[in-house]
Amino acid sequence: MNRRSLVFELLQLYCTEHGLRLTAGDSHGHAGCVENANGKRWLFKGTRFDINPLGSAEIANDKAYSLHFLEQAGIPVPESLLVFGAEIRKGNQMPPSVSRFAEKQGFPLFLKPNIGREGQDVMRIHGGSELRNALQLLSHTHMQLLVQQEIQGRDLRVIILDGEVLCAIERKAPHVTGDGRQSIAALIGRDQRALSADSRIDAALTLQGLTRASVPEAGNSVALLPVTNLSAGGAAEIVTDKLGSEIPEIARKAADALGLRYAGVDMIVRGGDWTGADAVVLEVNAAPGLNNLFRQGPREAESVRSIYAMLFNRLFEK
Repeated sequence: MNRRSLVFELLQLYCTEHGLRLTAGDSHGHAGCVENANGKRWLFKGTRFDINPLGSAEIANDKAYSLHFLEQAGIPVPESLLVFGAEIRKGNQMPPSVSRFAEKQGFPLFLKPNIGREGQDVMRIHGGSELRNALQLLSHTHMQLLVQQEIQGRDLRVIILDGEVLCAIERKAPHVTGDGRQSIAALIGRDQRALSADSRIDAALTLQGLTRASVPEAGNSVALLPVTNLSAGGAAEIVTDKLGSEIPEIARKAADALGLRYAGVDMIVRGGDWTGADAVVLEVNAAPGLNNLFRQGPREAESVRSIYAMLFNRLFEK
């Protein structure tokens, strides 16, 4: 029997309680339609609902465009350069614009698809030859790439709805902690969230002078990937009650700049606490997925239920 998606399961409960009819678009509930007694219909696919205008959602999905409009609104964003895959594939040399950008910013840099989700194909680059090779590799699967300045700090996602902060989550890159007995490969195998087949793990280990066969000492933490996405095995901590007034205001301003009612605002917060305004917005997600947060633990699961309940109330309000 196929298990329905988390969103569909939560929608089923909501629709039953509120007298709405829910129809699945497939056996997994990855898409569907909600209808009220008057025949009004709302369609959805995955976590994409009709809460945001289409144009705003499309802009948010394009990192370069969204960074442009965020910067225009006075919101701090990383220095970034958009590169076209066709330009890279013409030869083995980096485009001059990329060489100039790398020389100005210095390494490490991030290379990522301009349109992409869940940290897929995001690479942390440490030198010119590595950047050239990574550009060649990703240009065959992505039409546009973004070369981006690295910002050091704590990774935060703020879920916002109509200007209200529903949840703030600190995300930490996937890692394993040594016990002095098991290899890194064995430690990775114990964590079902980690993507053991991800080749970026080997690159991250090499930079630390390690391989999958290495046995880290007890208590030693070993970073596995350059991304903090929960889908890639990252960890999350809810920090909503630790925020001062400035970070929520940045999140509101970012969502407003892109015309979004509902959004996940990803930012790097520099400094030792959550109260300062020293934050840089990386991107804004118009359909933030919460499945992996739900799986983190009971508190996180309850927070996800609450977020979707508030979202459904706003979406289906009469």
